[in-house]
Amino acid sequence: MASIPTPSALQGSALVLLLALLVRILLRKPAAPLPPGPNAIPLLGNLVTPDSFRVPSKRYVDEYGDIMTFRVMGVPILVVNTREAATELLEKRTASTGGRMHQVMCDELCGLASEPLRTNDLSLHRQYRRLFNFVLGPRTASAAWPLQVRETRRAALEILESPSQQKEHLRRYDSSACFNPGCHLLRLDCFARAIAAIVFELVYGLKIKSYSDPMVRLANLGIQRLATILKPGSWIVDIIPQLRYLPDWFPGVGFLRIGKEYNADYFATRTLPYEQVKRELAEGTAKPCLTVTLIEEKEKEKCGEDVTKWIGFAVYFGGADTSAAALQTFLAAMLLYPSVQAKAQAELDSIIGREHPPTLEDRERLPYCTALVSEVLRWQPVIPMGVPHCMLKDEIYNGYLLPKGTPIVANIWAMTRDERDFPNADEFQPERWLAEDGKLKEDVPGRSISLAFGFGRRICPGYLLAEANIFAGAVAILWSTVLSKPEGVEIEWVEGFGPVRPKDLKVEVRQRWDGAVEALRASIGE
Repeated sequence: MASIPTPSALQGSALVLLLALLVRILLRKPAAPLPPGPNAIPLLGNLVTPDSFRVPSKRYVDEYGDIMTFRVMGVPILVVNTREAATELLEKRTASTGGRMHQVMCDELCGLASEPLRTNDLSLHRQYRRLFNFVLGPRTASAAWPLQVRETRRAALEILESPSQQKEHLRRYDSSACFNPGCHLLRLDCFARAIAAIVFELVYGLKIKSYSDPMVRLANLGIQRLATILKPGSWIVDIIPQLRYLPDWFPGVGFLRIGKEYNADYFATRTLPYEQVKRELAEGTAKPCLTVTLIEEKEKEKCGEDVTKWIGFAVYFGGADTSAAALQTFLAAMLLYPSVQAKAQAELDSIIGREHPPTLEDRERLPYCTALVSEVLRWQPVIPMGVPHCMLKDEIYNGYLLPKGTPIVANIWAMTRDERDFPNADEFQPERWLAEDGKLKEDVPGRSISLAFGFGRRICPGYLLAEANIFAGAVAILWSTVLSKPEGVEIEWVEGFGPVRPKDLKVEVRQRWDGAVEALRASIGE
């Protein structure tokens, strides 16, 4: 018969276990701290949030180094401040840093959990990336060049139109702002219309003649809403997820009604044009486009119907607003730096001449214009803090803990202001991208793929399309148009949680020579 342990024996065993636990605690390495950051107000966090700290950004980098911690509503956000840290963390360790922050309002209530730029389903994400590369990769992107050239030339024509004609393109026309008959409020939406036309024809084969087209308006409404639903701390249901289970009649749950409305509109945005393409395919009238290509892939059982819908949705949502904002930034740069405008026009006159406008095939022959586009993306990055990633697992970097589940963002603004890479960083200088012989440098940081397009597995899948849009729009304007800033006019910028762009631009516009408008119009068959 087994003996029963005596109290003294039990006490001894307990003492041994206690001593073993104490030794383990003493020998265990202390948990690594979070990266340092500005002092936060209890509960509220930092008053300067990551979407609005461009001005103090350089000071933060000097004070806190490669990586820092911000707090918003008590939630830590990791901010990567240098290109070296971004390369290490967001490129080399993308398996750990390439997630997206789960937000109940966006992902569940608005139904965007499977959207290609949002999904955390790694298998689905790999499928999206494969299909994006198939339809927008290096081998296929050039197929869109004629379309991009045509629509950006049309935008240049809209800019060259007289103010009386331009009213058709304006939501607002401020005649009181004119300093002389040639000065008017420039309609920035001409580029937005051009990008919308490019994307809808490329993705769905649909001709978009007006920025007020119902499908474009629905998509643009969705983009505007996206900036609202993604902003951290804006929705109480993201802070207390259990609130999503309350009945929609319960007081204070208006987010449920909003989520239901937005969900229905997002479903319509990705479904209506897709169904139109399917009908046209059945009737034999469908034009070649990305969706037709993906439907053919679907027939080969390589992608499903939902995947095809989401791909088309993501191309517009991921690139339309940002490409238009970059082209608007180009216009602002030309107003502020007329000598750069003149140098680019001299290159165009020397290489292209004035008989016909440049094309995207001419890009390799136009190093200064190509450098100018790279400088646009660096000088005023459209998304200064990038699109937030999320830590998929714990990582240690420079002795600091980067915990699983923590948002991590790239401080693109600080990287493009790093004097080690970009001396006189606040100045717009295309020459920084050129060697002494006038050819493009190969060793400038961000030269092959701009820092503005992101990192790792979350890099913008349509960056080749976006770069071509910006180049085509820039050279169409430069070839045909002289833009001048009236004396006393200041340029202001729209900032916040969304693309950075100039506000209304008051400009003097004229064609570069008699016949430039006619040549531009003839080049697009109008």
